[in-house]
Amino acid sequence: MFTILRNRNHEQNQPLAHKREISVTGALTEVLRPGIPAMYLYQGNLIRTSTVQAILEASASHVRFETLNSIYTICYNNQPGDTFGITA
Repeated sequence: MFTILRNRNHEQNQPLAHKREISVTGALTEVLRPGIPAMYLYQGNLIRTSTVQAILEASASHVRFETLNSIYTICYNNQPGDTFGITA
């Protein structure tokens, strides 16, 4: 509760800082949950975000979520029902 009150006071005294927005085509590597970082694959790299604050939108084609630092949109590069395979 202290954090909520502190953030409100901070927002009233400071202009709103806009979070950067990141849009990529990739794949989540695990279930997206508020309170823990998200991990996703992007161009062969495993990316870890800061702590997820909220899931803003989820569909069969993409997911949009907010972290401590940014707002992410991850568009899936597979069709619904496709499975991921590992290639060597």
